[in-house]
Amino acid sequence: MKGLGKWLMQIIIAFAAMIVMSGLPIIIRGLQQGELWLEKTVEIVIQSVKNLFPLKDYVFQYDQGWAGVKEYTYAKTLSEYVEYSLQILGLALAAAVIFAILGTFITMLFKEKTRQRIKLTFYFLESMPDILVIMLAQLSVVMIFKQTGVLISKVAVIQDERIYWLPVLCLMILPMIQLYRLSMLTFEAEERKLYVEFARSLGFGKLVILFFHIYRNAIVSVFFQSKKTMWFMLSNLFILELFFNMPGIMNFLAEHLTTEIFLLTVFVFFVPVFIIYSIGEWYFLRRVNKGGVST
Repeated sequence: MKGLGKWLMQIIIAFAAMIVMSGLPIIIRGLQQGELWLEKTVEIVIQSVKNLFPLKDYVFQYDQGWAGVKEYTYAKTLSEYVEYSLQILGLALAAAVIFAILGTFITMLFKEKTRQRIKLTFYFLESMPDILVIMLAQLSVVMIFKQTGVLISKVAVIQDERIYWLPVLCLMILPMIQLYRLSMLTFEAEERKLYVEFARSLGFGKLVILFFHIYRNAIVSVFFQSKKTMWFMLSNLFILELFFNMPGIMNFLAEHLTTEIFLLTVFVFFVPVFIIYSIGEWYFLRRVNKGGVST
């Protein structure tokens, strides 16, 4: 019961913080004109929250000047943008975690000297800017097409088309390397503990110790560290959608920056991420408290 109360309090504080943040652009515009629009900001934010609910009935109207007013409904248009962005983010995160853990397992099987070389290579790649990764991926697709005539992926989206594997690849590379680095640090720290030496003295092989002992303990730390990686991926998703011209909610936000769309974007990303990590945190802490982790 105490844990549920803490969880509800975290949600309330997070939602309150997001609502306050949505009013910052209005305050900044007021300051630029030499005025403090606190009362106006509160009115706009409250009205924006009211307009968003119920979400299925929400309609966003955008004045396109000479082209007239265009309407976007959440049920038919905005929900598709949200769904596409969450699909790309979810697939990229899953791929990053899987390849990071797999890479850690493979690296840990090598001797120390080879292990250090592999780590240095990955650490060097981590210093690459996310924009450079996207541009290199798009350039590679173009070069392959020029050499072979085979288009392995589109490098930009036209209208409401969808592409998956290339954006997912671009989004997962740097987070994968980050998670790999964190996993290696955690796995190597676990490797130096006494229970590993004890397992070796009993004749257990390296792979068995790695999977049944080190992995079970290290994955807890990796999970908690992955929270930072998730927020890093969200910032990269914004750049990714712009470069690929993807019909995602981040790209839509860049073109239609209003209090309502900002709140909608923050909510749709925060809620699933918060729920997933809350469940994961509950599971791992329960496991630790019950003695499921070796020492």
